[in-house]
Amino acid sequence: MATLYQAPGRINLIGEHTDYNEGYVLPGAAHLHLTFAVEPSFAQDLRVRAGRYDEHVMVELEDPGIRMDHWSRYVAAVVHTANAHGLPLQGLEMVFDGDLPAGAGMSSSSALTCGLIYIMNHQFGWGQSTEQLIRLAQESEHRTGVRGGIMDQFAIFSSRPNEAILLDCRTMTTQPVPIPAEGPSWFVLDSGVHHNLVDSPYNQRREACERIVDLVRQNKPGITALRDVTEHDLMDIASLAARDDLAKARYVIEENARVLAMVAALTDRDWPEVGRLLSQSHHGLRHDYQVSCEELDFLVDSLAGMAGVYGARLMGAGFGGNVLCLAEQDCLDVIKRQLERAYQAQFGLTLKMYRITLDDGIHIIDNQ
Repeated sequence: MATLYQAPGRINLIGEHTDYNEGYVLPGAAHLHLTFAVEPSFAQDLRVRAGRYDEHVMVELEDPGIRMDHWSRYVAAVVHTANAHGLPLQGLEMVFDGDLPAGAGMSSSSALTCGLIYIMNHQFGWGQSTEQLIRLAQESEHRTGVRGGIMDQFAIFSSRPNEAILLDCRTMTTQPVPIPAEGPSWFVLDSGVHHNLVDSPYNQRREACERIVDLVRQNKPGITALRDVTEHDLMDIASLAARDDLAKARYVIEENARVLAMVAALTDRDWPEVGRLLSQSHHGLRHDYQVSCEELDFLVDSLAGMAGVYGARLMGAGFGGNVLCLAEQDCLDVIKRQLERAYQAQFGLTLKMYRITLDDGIHIIDNQ
């Protein structure tokens, strides 16, 4: 008898590249999902079919190996992590598919990894807490070569409908932030420029942040992350640090402040202020953190001149992916038509647009 599980994608209203700097983020679960159908097996392997790729893999439980150029690396990484922690494994057969786009900045890889961790905890009786499962999922993704933070996994495991989560990535404390269903709409534009984070400069950004922390620590021995660094600290090390590293650190400091300002603006339903913060975030990601690209900048710049748009920014790690935008619901059709036409003419690419609602975290959806 198959058990069905559903793992959502992640959107992040604001707070990009702050999680691995022990800062603040404001994510939630998207209504786009991966769905898994799972049955126990007597084999000593995991047999996984990816419907979206029409591919089938078998991953051994004792010696899984990792194909770094293939989606099955996430399956193998989870097996490695389970073995490293002495967690029991048995054979499973599963198939997964869904409407969550891959490589578009909504954490499809984290949805897959978290889905596998959640399934194994349920199927094999691991008895792990939600926080332990989040950490296991993060460790598994690190094994694939991406040194990401904790935000994606936390949102996928812990979200609730119509709420974002203000997450302190240092203390793991949270505050729910209601996102009203009425009012302006959140939507995501998939640029069609998809990234593989292992092959992108993602890890280089993290290393730049760590270099700044190492320099500041010479004067402030107690600090552990950019969360502890101030603008004044950056001035003190300006002659010692690379200009690009300083710009990236400044972005993180400013983005942390924007997250807290966003919570206040959402609470007050101050949509113009929400839009202003989105636009400021993109400016920093584009010019200081340098993770945008021509296609994303075109979309954000185009949206800035359209009626009914409050603001927009790239969402996700960058280097492609998507743009998050807040706009009036009755303007979405016009925005969609104009952007699709302009984007096709400029880049020869097909633009996809998703109206996003905030949904539940990972869960069992049915038994049959």
